[in-house]
Amino acid sequence: MNRPHAPYFADLQKALRDAAVAWPVIVVDRERMLRNAARLKALIKPGNRLRLVEKSLPVPAMLDALMRATETSALMVFHEPQLRQTARHFPAADLLLGKPMPAAAAAHFYNHLGATAFDPARQLQWLVDTPQRLQKYLELARGLGVRLRINVEIDVGLHRGGCADPAALIELLTILRAHPDQAEFAGLMGYDAFVGKLPTLIESEATSFARANRAYATFQQAARSFYPDLPPNICWNGAGSPTVALHRGAHSILSEVSAGSCLLKGTMFDLHLLTDFEPAVFIASPILKSFEGTRLAGPAWLSTLLFAGRTQRQRTYFTYGGDWRADIVSPPRVIENKYFGVSYNQAMFSGPDQATLNVDDFLFLRPHQSEGTLLQMGPLQVVDNGRVVDTWLPFTE
Repeated sequence: MNRPHAPYFADLQKALRDAAVAWPVIVVDRERMLRNAARLKALIKPGNRLRLVEKSLPVPAMLDALMRATETSALMVFHEPQLRQTARHFPAADLLLGKPMPAAAAAHFYNHLGATAFDPARQLQWLVDTPQRLQKYLELARGLGVRLRINVEIDVGLHRGGCADPAALIELLTILRAHPDQAEFAGLMGYDAFVGKLPTLIESEATSFARANRAYATFQQAARSFYPDLPPNICWNGAGSPTVALHRGAHSILSEVSAGSCLLKGTMFDLHLLTDFEPAVFIASPILKSFEGTRLAGPAWLSTLLFAGRTQRQRTYFTYGGDWRADIVSPPRVIENKYFGVSYNQAMFSGPDQATLNVDDFLFLRPHQSEGTLLQMGPLQVVDNGRVVDTWLPFTE
């Protein structure tokens, strides 16, 4: 019997067929996702708060399920249209911007938020990286008659911007303190995504982590010296899926950690610190055409020269759609045919005669990351216990 897929993906294929799905879709394994949520919750240091990264999970129903599973109402948001939608969907949420937004984007948020119980003056922290951006935000606050909560981006080693040293932070805080009617200091955000990414010959993961923590501590001390009476709920935010496990230790000085991608685990998060997490998101695309051999446009001898006698070129498949940022996961011996070129319409794949895919079978791929991917194919197919049990609409922008 021809069985191209291992049991897990054979079950996913049956679930999609039973639901009459016949086009490319994102599949979310809800059981795996919730198990990952339990794993992530267990990594949070007692007394610290988890902030879910919305750009990696840009689906209201998904966020709702994960916020309940991890017992958090804190989200990190990266896109103004999604900020407005998040404020409406989750009016009790605490929101922190994950990157400095243009002042015009902040103005658009206030002017188009609409009717909601969400109160930006209490529940929203804008991220600021330079005195120049802060001045623009203060002008915005004066013009709109609002008071902003300002979180300051600090550079703990990634060198992607933010205050480069405590002196730069003090310069910014000095401006901030001079305008109490327009803004207040809400905390710091320092992203340590470089930890574990350098070759160990250059710097070990432990050394990078210690260096990032030392840098964060110098900024934290400067802020505490400038504001001696900081409230206990001040936001010292950092981490991310690649490093969240490290921040459970005693050496972390954060009050809250951000993570999101590990809950669905694209291939970019196949990291040793996330070994226990399970892939929970896939792209599934129907096979439109399946035939013997591999033939390219041009003279027949060219295809013979390139592909004759090669096991992985014994069959050709064309899929419904293509050019996904993803790796084939099932069947495992199917490969993309790069000679054919990129096609968003019908992509060409090749494989061996064994475990042949037939027309209307599905090819399964693992996205490199959930960020961006979940917005591309309309409603997500939510699978639980071998059945499609729901469809989740992502944010509209």
